[in-house]
Amino acid sequence: MTDDTSISYSFSATPAAGASALYAFADCELIPVDQAMMLVINRVNGRQQMISPQVVEALKTCTTFRTLDAHADHLARSQPELKGNRTLAMQALQQLRDGEMLLSAETVKTRLQQSQNHPLAPTRAFIITCDRPEAVERLLESMLRSGSLTRHEALMLVDDSRHPESRTANRDAVERFNLRSARSMSYFGAEEQAALLAHLVAELPTHEAGIRFLLDPSHWTGKKTYGRSRTLCLLLSVGCRAIVMDDDILCEAVRPPVEETGINFQGGRRAAFFPDRDTLLAARVPAAADPLAAHADLLGQQLGNAVRELNNGPLQESQLSECNAAMLNVLDSQSPILVTQCGSWGDPGTGGGHWAVHLGEDSIERLVNAPHGMAEALQNGCNWLGCSGPTIHKMAFMSQMTGLDNSQLLPPYFPAFRGEDLLFGTMVEAMHHRGAVLEYPWAVPHLPLESRRGQGLRAPMAGEGGIVLFSRYLAEHIDYKDASAPQRRLRHMADDARRLAARSDADLLLDYRREQAKGQAHQLHLLRLQAAKARELPSLNWQGYLKRGIEEVQGSIAEIHGPARIRGVPAGSTDEALVGVFRGYAAHWAAALDAWPAVREAAQAYMLPR
Repeated sequence: MTDDTSISYSFSATPAAGASALYAFADCELIPVDQAMMLVINRVNGRQQMISPQVVEALKTCTTFRTLDAHADHLARSQPELKGNRTLAMQALQQLRDGEMLLSAETVKTRLQQSQNHPLAPTRAFIITCDRPEAVERLLESMLRSGSLTRHEALMLVDDSRHPESRTANRDAVERFNLRSARSMSYFGAEEQAALLAHLVAELPTHEAGIRFLLDPSHWTGKKTYGRSRTLCLLLSVGCRAIVMDDDILCEAVRPPVEETGINFQGGRRAAFFPDRDTLLAARVPAAADPLAAHADLLGQQLGNAVRELNNGPLQESQLSECNAAMLNVLDSQSPILVTQCGSWGDPGTGGGHWAVHLGEDSIERLVNAPHGMAEALQNGCNWLGCSGPTIHKMAFMSQMTGLDNSQLLPPYFPAFRGEDLLFGTMVEAMHHRGAVLEYPWAVPHLPLESRRGQGLRAPMAGEGGIVLFSRYLAEHIDYKDASAPQRRLRHMADDARRLAARSDADLLLDYRREQAKGQAHQLHLLRLQAAKARELPSLNWQGYLKRGIEEVQGSIAEIHGPARIRGVPAGSTDEALVGVFRGYAAHWAAALDAWPAVREAAQAYMLPR
């Protein structure tokens, strides 16, 4: 341990060392002592120093891996008390480095590269569908062309169709597929799902309420049950690795139009824009492997093995530049890859036209220079959205083909409504802190048969409530120092849902307003960052779009929000009535999470050959 040392911005300089080395201020305990001092303890190596609160606040903006020179430039620009004096900032950073109070990218790089053999569970591939028999037929044809279906232990179609004629068409399509496929596919429709539900209720009668909340379609009449189908896929693949496909894709892998070598830890998605579907399809360049086989390659592997296979050589410290140090410090070479994702070639599947505010500068430049116009580029569903190289994320999100390492304890999906993928990703992160998500650079064609144009850029820009608010709340309360088993963390989430259900109407409405305001404040921050960069782009349309968004979100934050304002809720709903609905959902969700480990075991036994 070092002696306690007071650090200010005024002291003598120490010689520069390792000018290209990368550092960040991360994973430190901050204990206020008095108005003039704060005890900072480095959790990685146990070092501690007494630092002024003013310096600590400045260091909180140095959480990405950069050179000391880059950090000093940033501090000189952003901290008024420095008055632009980067020499003082550099001196403070050098003393912190010499005192081993900064996290070194070299330390993280070394930890990520170790690898060892790791056995993998078998794979089962699933299609989830709802009243799209034409899309199912098209997907099945593309699977027959993929050529490696026998490497998967099972193929299944999970049919959530409401219309009997769609169910009949899907069952018939599976039968025709089986006449030509080297691996037969099982059809899992309404009758099969009812039989599974009855078995689970009979085996676990004390958990009936939670089971029916997750799986009983009569519980969700009239609602879109995206998550219910995905939960069924989890129950049909316990102990295996599952690859889940949306019904409106093609089972083809397309190389990204922008490619980079080596593994990436920054996580940003990029985009390209095509004027029409013919141009989009003509531009695709096939990737080497079929997507099902490619998903299976590293799903469930340890991160060190993935780095060795994907990086085309040893990991370089420079590859961690600008990466979130706190995120990387959670990972190590044995971190399991629990989820795999891929890009979209066609409709991005974002559910709205405002997804461009999350893009980087090169993608925005392609957008504003699109010859068919910015509005059409974001609305026509003829895009590439994905990563330019293999990328490690910490939290899973939307993908039209998703790999799930279900040999680990994964949570269920929330049965209904949009945002179920975000909540699932957050829950996986909460249960498996050290887990990783791998996004492959290739994309799958996502070509909906129905029109999805909607309002496009004319739609309101201010974010609304819904499952995404609960996802954000849960993410903010993850305790990364919690070393308990995933099943215990699942119980913690169930207890938290019960606690929320027990709150008063007034408190829940205030909770809603707080989370809504925090979400919109984050959205406003993104819009302002884009607006600052937009001054360098020759696009008045883009600048005007961002200006409109900033004004709209600012105005929305100032208003009083309640759940009755969410688009899509029944007309005439009151905030109080919707709070009651939420309370019921939270209580039943808690019951479902309590039941989930036992439900998985009962489903696994049900799937064994009889």
